[in-house]
Amino acid sequence: MSCDPLLDYTSELNEAKDIIENHFSSGEISFIEENVGIPLKLLHDLFSSGKVKGDKMLDVSVAGVLFPIFSACDVFKKIYVMNFTDSSDIHFKTWLEKKEGATDWSFVSKRVCQLEGNADGWREKEEQVRKAIEGVVKFDITTGSVASVVLPQVDCVTCAYLFNTICHNKEDITRNLQILTSWLKVGGYLVFFIALNMSFYRVGQHKFVALTVDEKLAKESVTKAGFVIEKEEVIPTSVESDIVDYKNLLFLVARKERSLLNL
Repeated sequence: MSCDPLLDYTSELNEAKDIIENHFSSGEISFIEENVGIPLKLLHDLFSSGKVKGDKMLDVSVAGVLFPIFSACDVFKKIYVMNFTDSSDIHFKTWLEKKEGATDWSFVSKRVCQLEGNADGWREKEEQVRKAIEGVVKFDITTGSVASVVLPQVDCVTCAYLFNTICHNKEDITRNLQILTSWLKVGGYLVFFIALNMSFYRVGQHKFVALTVDEKLAKESVTKAGFVIEKEEVIPTSVESDIVDYKNLLFLVARKERSLLNL
């Protein structure tokens, strides 16, 4: 019996809300805790330490996922968000503009406020995030043309789980890292999450292909893109799920040592 081919994120994801709510917002609690809750603690610890700081930040996470911004908005006055599909761009703006049908991110805002010692301030935190977002742009990663996107140089780039979805081979990882950190100043930081040894993920009834990346390849790709890794942590998988098959999650903090792609 033949199997249907796996779909591609950049060309065939029609509804970003489904991937967000299945994988990052209101799905199985133990699963969401692993790929969002634990990263939130790592991000809180990083941004509250004062190690990563500045005025401007760019987020390039998958599907308009918001959680990296919630702790970062205490550090960066201006945050720019880059989306890679029409669906993710539209759905992100739905939350930003408080329109009907937006994803409920209160799980994230409440968790961040608990970490900050202000458990009742989650509504104010969401407003703080909205006010910090200076611009939202859509970028066609398949062309790799940065000239069409007008953004300032930033002090930090955050990226959650994007590279498993937009990359088709190991060369794509370094290439796309160079492209998406073109706006990052030398000396600035990449804050990077990637799923390890993952081959697919489900969105509703559809199955999408994911690039399988091990820890060695992920770290080598970041280094080849001009970065020095200063912190790394593997988040072990404890939850089995039929909607994704990653084995572990990798968290990296890397400083940009040199520019390999000029705007």
